[in-house]
Amino acid sequence: MNVIATPDAPLRQSHHVQAHLAFAKARGRTVLVGQKTPHPFHITRPFHLKGDPEHMATLYLQSSSGGLYGDDDLVLRLSVGDGASAHVTTQASTIVHAARGGQTRQRVHLTLGQKSYLEYLPDPAILFSGAHLSAEVTANLQEGAQLILCDSALSHDPEGQRTFFERFANMLKITGPDGSTVLLDRSDVSGPAWARRTGALPVHGVMIGVGAMDARAVAEAITQSLPTGDAKLYSAVSPFSDRNLCTCRILAADGASFTRAMEMAWRAARVTLIGTHPETRRK
Repeated sequence: MNVIATPDAPLRQSHHVQAHLAFAKARGRTVLVGQKTPHPFHITRPFHLKGDPEHMATLYLQSSSGGLYGDDDLVLRLSVGDGASAHVTTQASTIVHAARGGQTRQRVHLTLGQKSYLEYLPDPAILFSGAHLSAEVTANLQEGAQLILCDSALSHDPEGQRTFFERFANMLKITGPDGSTVLLDRSDVSGPAWARRTGALPVHGVMIGVGAMDARAVAEAITQSLPTGDAKLYSAVSPFSDRNLCTCRILAADGASFTRAMEMAWRAARVTLIGTHPETRRK
């Protein structure tokens, strides 16, 4: 057990849980070959859906606890073996409850083997009043691997009472085959500061395409797919050809607008990278 503390609370134990999922390609299909999902982690069985490559597996992540709480310290390790292909998403957004003097931690570690393909696209974390979340996503890509990654959060103030989350610290780190850093993105913000810096828009997220790809082609496809003239939506798409990296940042007035835009961006990136047109995932 780890120990956490805040300036206003004594030391207290955290609820540390680790989960592990491993995909591999066998007999022409991607299958789940390793699974450790203790409470509160839960998953569906893998699906093979129309509109996907025949060998791609789709898996939904779920929770049996009703969200993340102040003493949670959760770790998910997800690996995709050489030549395997997976789409991993969540059944719904994850609620981050008030920390009540604690600190919620969530870490995701992605490992992609040679010539593998992963779409890791969870729905936004919903930061309730009093939430204190420290989140981290790391990914390591071996030669020829491709990754589409989404990371997002929503500040929940449904009645406009300015009852914000306490703190949101976030880190994204992507490394290449030799371990060198391809991307490092950090943020640390309070709820009131979030509201000031975003013009009170509650949803922010980033989609990243990285790996064996033409970053400019992916960026152009995403740019053309996004809606224009929508006062509820702001977006910025940036290619980094020297790092085989493309980022798409979206700021939105509501979850529905954000979700539609991210789905458009994902579809455009998918078609550009592997040439297949995905069907809508049911949630």
